[in-house]
Amino acid sequence: MAFRCNICGTRNRLMPEQMSREGGECAGCRSTVRMRSVIRCLSLALFGRSVRLTDLAVDRSIRGAGLSDWDGYATRLTGLFTYANTFYHAEPRLDITNPPEGLFGTVDFVISSDVFEHVAPPVDRAFIGAFNLLKPGGTFVLTVPYFKANETIEHFPNLNDFQVLEFGPDHYLVNRRTDGEYEVFDDIVFHGGAGQTLEMRIFGEADVVLRLQRSGFEKIVIHRENDPAVGIIHREDWALPITAVKPGQAHTRKPRYRGKLRAAGRFLAQRVAG
Repeated sequence: MAFRCNICGTRNRLMPEQMSREGGECAGCRSTVRMRSVIRCLSLALFGRSVRLTDLAVDRSIRGAGLSDWDGYATRLTGLFTYANTFYHAEPRLDITNPPEGLFGTVDFVISSDVFEHVAPPVDRAFIGAFNLLKPGGTFVLTVPYFKANETIEHFPNLNDFQVLEFGPDHYLVNRRTDGEYEVFDDIVFHGGAGQTLEMRIFGEADVVLRLQRSGFEKIVIHRENDPAVGIIHREDWALPITAVKPGQAHTRKPRYRGKLRAAGRFLAQRVAG
């Protein structure tokens, strides 16, 4: 399959069997299908069409925030828009479960790609936090690993005061509940390697949609469509990207293209008019 990456613009050729949610890496930027899907969803939200980042001109009127976004697209978004990639444990810091009121209603988009499965319960605070950050009509671009199920499985539903302890090659989570009782979990899952980012839950697809609705979002779309031109081939059993909109007047813009593309567009327009 031939495609041109919508993040770095590199032309690629891959066998279809190399495509998976975390595979199908671009030879240029190493983006995966998930990462290119995030940018496609953002492009559709902002411009109503699939646009490559490398084709766009700078537009600082577009404001956005990322939650521990992948550097491969975060760097390019920083160069194009008024965008900040934020982190829970590093600067610039943002706790999405409790964002500052001064940031409410300030951004056109929020990106959260495979983050909410790591947020300590209750995770609804994170959905509400993303909603609060957005301007009316702004878009939340979300990916989370999920099953085709109605319910979300919480690994630690009574999480309160806890520590992850390491004993040799093994890790344990010790939790003191609000009633003072202790719990010990020995079958815990990390993303990024042992001792790294703790998995708090496995979402159910229907429950993700319900949580978005309860937080106030509308126009919730699970993006099942393929876009082979930019290297996006989905399978129905994957956890697919989701967009959700904060109620209000959406502002779909015309993309500003870089100089050569603008000139080409004018040339074609003149040819058609002539």
